[in-house]
Amino acid sequence: MKIKYALISSFIVGYSTILELVRWLIFPFLKGISERKGWDLAARQRFPYSIKDHRNRAVVWVHAASLGEAKLLHKFLEILEQRHPEDLYLVTAATRNGVQFLQERPTNTICATGFLPIDTIPLIKGVIEHFRVSRVWLLETELWPSMLWTCKRKGIPVGIVNARIEEKSFVNYRRLKGVLQYLFECFDVVLAQNETYAARFTQLGVKSDNIHIVGNLKSHIMIKRPPRKEWLALRKGLNLNDSQFVITAGCVHAQEGKALKTCFDILKNSNMPCKLIIVPRYLEEVPELLAQMDGNVVHIRDITTSSKWEICLIEKIGILDDMYKIADAAIVGGTFDSTGCHNVWDPAKYGIPVFFGPSYHTQKDGCEKLMNAGVGFRAESPAELASAIIRVMKTDAKKFVNAQIMFKETINKSQSVLEPLIP
Repeated sequence: MKIKYALISSFIVGYSTILELVRWLIFPFLKGISERKGWDLAARQRFPYSIKDHRNRAVVWVHAASLGEAKLLHKFLEILEQRHPEDLYLVTAATRNGVQFLQERPTNTICATGFLPIDTIPLIKGVIEHFRVSRVWLLETELWPSMLWTCKRKGIPVGIVNARIEEKSFVNYRRLKGVLQYLFECFDVVLAQNETYAARFTQLGVKSDNIHIVGNLKSHIMIKRPPRKEWLALRKGLNLNDSQFVITAGCVHAQEGKALKTCFDILKNSNMPCKLIIVPRYLEEVPELLAQMDGNVVHIRDITTSSKWEICLIEKIGILDDMYKIADAAIVGGTFDSTGCHNVWDPAKYGIPVFFGPSYHTQKDGCEKLMNAGVGFRAESPAELASAIIRVMKTDAKKFVNAQIMFKETINKSQSVLEPLIP
């Protein structure tokens, strides 16, 4: 067994050494292209930026991958703060949008933010020692060999929240089961989304006693309407009044433009005028999305405008939550192309009906939970989407209100299950 673990350690050290050589010998020549392409190679070789004195306090490192997981990190941070109010938190992400989101939303307990350093033992070890990290939390499937190896060597416990391993990844991970089993020994708690994911972690070497099935953290929400003062201010900024019917389509992909425009036209012709706010998933897709909408779209880059509009596309990162706040209904993107559904709980937490197309395989549990409760609605086509909106908001409005009241009571009572499982 000692020989096996020695070989695994040698493999990981070799992996780290190769990355170190690349960092020192190749990265200097990529400085120009890194700046043009937005790779942020320099930032990934520095320690996260300190914003609070962390000395004499326990520091917990919480890491997420991209913007979506960074939002989830903030939600998890609220739970951690309740559980351990005396701790400070080092928060990192792997993408520029994720880091930007974290930097723009500091809390009183965040002591540093930044990119996850390149996964080499010297860089990871340096961060851990500099901030005196006492525990690490990873979001979903952020599994980095040098990070896990360093934590294991230093006796730092690691937990995974919203843990999942998709089928394709699981097949690949099984080929490295020996290595992963060694690394996964540092996991003292895995908060899995469902039984399937939990079983996969067990098969890869995590002790079953350390795995708890808690559902998708995205569904751990408190359903409540935003404060009216904030709601009115946000609407006023977009030249909207309190009586206008507003639909926010969030995380929209380029190929979904025609479907949204068709739905909008049907609503307009059915004597149900609305204001449609479109928040694109990727800013680089904005030109194609605008082309698909075929004109009659006000294109802005902030959440304020004095223009009159019927359809408004907002080209800005980090505003989706505010746009869901002011909506009377939401359409979740990725569901009218092959991408798959984005987070349905982002709009659901504001107590509004959530609509989505047939491609919701990436959020199946959440979508089905909303549908079963009568607060989420699937549509196979743009025409069916428009019909569903008319039915829910007009014909069967009372039915939705009653369903929402029941759903709110059920969801808000279920949120206390997670905190006791956090060491």
